[in-house]
Amino acid sequence: MAFKQLKSAFLLLLGTITLGSLLFHWYYLPSFDSQYTGAILDNILATIALLLSMEVYTFPHTGDIVIKLLYIVYPFLGLVLIGIGIIEFGLIVFTYRYRLEAWNDWLANDMERHTILVGLGNVGSRIVNELKEDGIATTVITLEKDKSELINELLEHPSIALIFGDATQRPILEKANVLKARALIAVTNDDLVNFKIATIAKELNPSLRTVIRAFDVAFSKKVTELFDIDAALSTSAIAAPAFVATSFEDGIIQTLKSKKGKSDIHLMEIEISSTKRVSPLIVEEVERQFEITIVAIDKQPHPESDDKINPGSKLLILGEIKALRQLKSQFS
Repeated sequence: MAFKQLKSAFLLLLGTITLGSLLFHWYYLPSFDSQYTGAILDNILATIALLLSMEVYTFPHTGDIVIKLLYIVYPFLGLVLIGIGIIEFGLIVFTYRYRLEAWNDWLANDMERHTILVGLGNVGSRIVNELKEDGIATTVITLEKDKSELINELLEHPSIALIFGDATQRPILEKANVLKARALIAVTNDDLVNFKIATIAKELNPSLRTVIRAFDVAFSKKVTELFDIDAALSTSAIAAPAFVATSFEDGIIQTLKSKKGKSDIHLMEIEISSTKRVSPLIVEEVERQFEITIVAIDKQPHPESDDKINPGSKLLILGEIKALRQLKSQFS
């Protein structure tokens, strides 16, 4: 916003100098001042001098009314332009938040292959933190122009652009450079708003991957079936299996919902008991025996197949609930 206003002020100044130079060329005669040559550079310098209330060439007492008005009006116009410039520059230099918003506008316009996140509620806040931790270039669009800790943090973040506005309006999506974005995630508290944002974004960029939040499970299914929305996720539907699984088994961190006919996949933390196991286990053998995936050992991700699992180690495991129970009962 600030850069656009500075750009407007600069274009106004450029237009004023151009007009003044042309008027000098057309109406100022060499007979008015022997030093005047009529060169383009002379006309430009004479115009700038008038804007600064200075005279390079003598006032044309016998000249056309147009050139006389130029000598009278331009000094006042110069004062106005200088005043506008000082105000705009002061707003950018001395108004911290205004300067940050201007930086974010520029950053959003410069992004490519980025993710656009719409909505900064409970879900949106978690998503932006995930994107930030993964180092994914992100533009966030929100209506909330408050001074919360998260807003201030995002304004200052070097790889996240923050835009205040209504994402159902095309200019806001264009401001977020949706044409060059990789994906859009809409997680406002209104299903229809999320749907509208995704469809508008898809019209602007057909190759864009769109994911929306939907409270209504039936609505989310219909949206993905009938419209060009890549995914519509219901947070309540996603959370339900985790609540059920956790109520039966301790240690479950997250549940991944599978398609109909298939068992859900759970993420569980298990500690290998030193009383039940003395010798180390091998990752590949455990994964093959229980048909699970070991995600991390003692917070070290992506273990090798021949890595050892020592008694007392904490494992992060993906698998079906039956396999996790068997592993837990045998080693935990």
